[in-house]
Amino acid sequence: MALPPQAVPDEPAGHHDPAAHHDAPGRDDPDAAALRRRLARLRFDLHDGPQQDVHLLAQDLGLFREQLQALLETHQDRDRVLGRIDDLQAQLESLDRDLRRLWTATQEPLPRSVSEPLFDLAQAFADRTGVVPSVGIAGEFDALTDSQRQAILSVAREALSNIRKHGHAERVEISVTAHGGDVEMVIRDDGEGFDPETVPALAAQAGHLGLVGMRERVEMLGGRFRIESGPGGPTRISVRLPRWPS
Repeated sequence: MALPPQAVPDEPAGHHDPAAHHDAPGRDDPDAAALRRRLARLRFDLHDGPQQDVHLLAQDLGLFREQLQALLETHQDRDRVLGRIDDLQAQLESLDRDLRRLWTATQEPLPRSVSEPLFDLAQAFADRTGVVPSVGIAGEFDALTDSQRQAILSVAREALSNIRKHGHAERVEISVTAHGGDVEMVIRDDGEGFDPETVPALAAQAGHLGLVGMRERVEMLGGRFRIESGPGGPTRISVRLPRWPS
């Protein structure tokens, strides 16, 4: 979670100390207020819908297992069938944990910092993969709105998730730079790569909207989103957002 915002001097380019990076609070905007309302609605919907359904389904599956165990007491496939039910119960428990994490995330305030949550994402990636991303942050980010800040962090989160699941990278680099009238983020990895012309569309057809969602989020804010990759890698994702005038 991001630390409380603090006023600090300009950040030197290439600095990698998470504790040294804090952005001054950005102005709240109508998009951020609307997002907070949607998060509140989502929080209630999660609790009263999927979380309750998963809990009840787990109880029903446990009862079914007990009944089936009695019926299959002497059956030769007893252990195999019960083992399959145990696998389903484990999947439900994992789904329940994911829903709880989502519910918790909807209670957290929108980040007032780019650097602190970005270092948190990099650390979480390192904990899961053993690959420590290189992170560089330079420039002033005072003029970023909540929506722009959230877009940068969402793209970084999705990109790192894709690298972890599909890229098999040994080196990951993240840089965020404020220069001129724009803020630019570049994420590079030396993983397996993919065809940027076909893979996003195929993934969207299968219901996986991560890459398409990243592009749409950036373009809705007047920014530019670009993927450079190919089979065998490397992959470079770049985001450029205009800093809106005060």
